[in-house]
Order: sequence, then structure tokens, then C-alpha cells
Amino acid sequence: MTAKDLDKYRPVIEEAVAASGRDDVGVGSIEAAGPGMLAVTFSRGQHSHTAHIPTDDLATHEKAHAATLAALLALTKRIAQEDLAKAAQ
Repeated sequence: MTAKDLDKYRPVIEEAVAASGRDDVGVGSIEAAGPGMLAVTFSRGQHSHTAHIPTDDLATHEKAHAATLAALLALTKRIAQEDLAKAAQ
């Protein structure tokens, strides 16, 4: 996959993140992680998470939204746990 190929996935992923309501999460690096697979780094503040997303899952708006939500789950859990810990103090 070339850099140009990877660049075409950024707007799709960013749109899916925005549509999820997580405008506090940024999309970092997008790299090839094997045939038909991307390694996408998401971040918020000091937290970051790299998720693997199949390129086929980014083919349609609906599939991209579902794949991005699934990829954000681990990061979202860590953020929620930190927020709960701060609130308990």
C-alpha cells in the first residue's frame, strides 16, 4: 500500500469518529498492517490506542462507522475508567 492509498482512508475514518460523537478523539497515524489491514492510532489527551481495521470495513459509510466504533472501544473504556477514578477522588 502506498502513502497515497493510506491517505484516502483518513477522511473516511475521521468522518466515522466525528459521526460517533467522539469529537474529543483524534486520528493519528494510519499504516499498512498487512494485506487488506490498517493500523490506526486514535488518541485523546495522554491516552492512545492502535487498532487494526480491515480496509474492506471502510468501503461503505455504515461499515466504516461500525468498524471505527469497535476500534474505539478500548480507548473509550480507558478514558471512562480514568474519568470515574478522578470523580471518586
